[in-house]
Amino acid sequence: MFEDLLKAAKALKKSHSPPEIPEALSRAIPSEAALQHVKSLLESDDADPVARLWATYAIVKNGKLIQPDDAGRDAETAALRDIAVAVGELMAPVCSGTSLDEEDDDTDCALLALKGSLGLHILDQLTKAHPSALTLQAQSLISIVAFTDPTDPWTTPATSHLARAVLEAHFRNPSPSLSPSPTSASNTTRNRTPENQARPTEQNDALTRFITEDVLSSFLRGLFAKTPRPATVTASGRKAEFVQRTRYDHRGGETEEAADAKPWKYARRYAVTVFAWAVERADQPLLQKHWHKYTPILLTLLDEPPRAHPSTPTTPSLRVRALHILRTFWARCPPGLMRDTGLADVLEQAVFPTVLYLPGLTPEDEAVALLGAAYPALFEMAGVVGPPQTQQEDADDGSDDADGGGENMQGNREFTDAQRRLLDKIVRQGIMVGYHHAKGHVRLVELFCEKLRCLVNGMGILAIKYLKDFMPMVSEIMTDPFGTKHPPALLSATKLLQAILRACWPRIPHYCNEVIKILMLCWLNIEDEELYPAGSPTPTEVRAELTKTAEMLSATMMAARVDMTERVGTLIEKEPDLRSLFKSAEAT
Repeated sequence: MFEDLLKAAKALKKSHSPPEIPEALSRAIPSEAALQHVKSLLESDDADPVARLWATYAIVKNGKLIQPDDAGRDAETAALRDIAVAVGELMAPVCSGTSLDEEDDDTDCALLALKGSLGLHILDQLTKAHPSALTLQAQSLISIVAFTDPTDPWTTPATSHLARAVLEAHFRNPSPSLSPSPTSASNTTRNRTPENQARPTEQNDALTRFITEDVLSSFLRGLFAKTPRPATVTASGRKAEFVQRTRYDHRGGETEEAADAKPWKYARRYAVTVFAWAVERADQPLLQKHWHKYTPILLTLLDEPPRAHPSTPTTPSLRVRALHILRTFWARCPPGLMRDTGLADVLEQAVFPTVLYLPGLTPEDEAVALLGAAYPALFEMAGVVGPPQTQQEDADDGSDDADGGGENMQGNREFTDAQRRLLDKIVRQGIMVGYHHAKGHVRLVELFCEKLRCLVNGMGILAIKYLKDFMPMVSEIMTDPFGTKHPPALLSATKLLQAILRACWPRIPHYCNEVIKILMLCWLNIEDEELYPAGSPTPTEVRAELTKTAEMLSATMMAARVDMTERVGTLIEKEPDLRSLFKSAEAT
């Protein structure tokens, strides 16, 4: 009975997408269709999946489903469940290629995106039309979760928004089958009308059960079962006391068997998105009890070599995504949980080598992406916490505006001995080593300044011990005659200097002359530059930050009862252009 509808659906071009139904498809919609017939349509192999999804969406969207009478309610519930399961199977973004190389991978991501969009719209329409009869099963929910990350090549911002809306509506009104116990479920269902929402405890129980049992224990555990786990953890996710080999032993290149051993990396790539969602939706009580279900998967993702799946301008690599997931996981864990379980050192050892992926063994673009994700994760582990972040904002360019790199300081936060050791390691073996190795790469120099600014703001007065390392670095960047060729690095270094003045003010009088020299030479270099690069930041913006820095220095010296007038007066006499820079010092 759906021959004409399927024929019209097959004739549609890929450019068509929901929620609008093409006119050619609308004309072929039958006057009515029974649920069993729609179920048979979806389960049939006579037409391609996209045509079946288009046909089903057209029927559901136009309200052509026959509503059964009271005697057929049980059959209706079963048919709706089967339809939702079939839609979930068809929309799952299963990749066809066995290679992660874009040139060798024959996966049609546009087709996966279309199937996902159609499936989401069908499930959205069905759940709204049959709120009491339709129960979304775990398999369908996992397919929906697969479309929650807009950075995936099979997901668009619109489908990501719709997927999250469907999940939110489902867990706001969980079905009886997802409730914690038959007794409480029946009582809740009996006392609730369709307009009422579930109690918060019921929402949490349903979500917790779905994450821990359906996602972690069933779906993800099965996909990661064939992958050799890191030697640093046991099969139960706990720290291994006797490690027979290092985590970073060379395991050889990817072989033909890798696709079978790592389905989560090849055919079922959306498993990483599902895991990220499970971390994002977890709370402290859930992680306190079920942390061991997360750690083996997390360490397996962190164990992936970056070059196995390098980042692209739109899609971050597996290592970058794993670092973002780790940062979220650590932030959501109860304080001290990873230290108490002994896994803090294991995670630190898994992350830290990433900060040494530098040019020239690592391309600059990839190094920026890796370091831009690794340092925020290490900061989180060290207790340097910035504002909330999203996976996308760090993956784009490694910038740190969302990582606490602004002017807000953490005050007199107390750090544990382990956190202080990690902070020292980040500075001395991470940022400073990286800077001295890659100082010729201006984008990395900019990134190092941004990360140091975040670190200084987070450490506060504790950053004083590193002044002897920070000041030469800032001086080298800001006084470089060719620094004006990349203004973003100049601006980042200037803001780093401001953070140093703000956090380390008790020791700044000893560096007063050095700071004056830095500001003076940077200002004059900008004034002398004839071919200043177009774009942001402009010379006016950089000069404004330099003036602000000079004002901060003047205020610091005034608090120390030191008069800067004599120090800058001679400079202004010889270079009148400096008067605008040191106007605050002259005013005092």
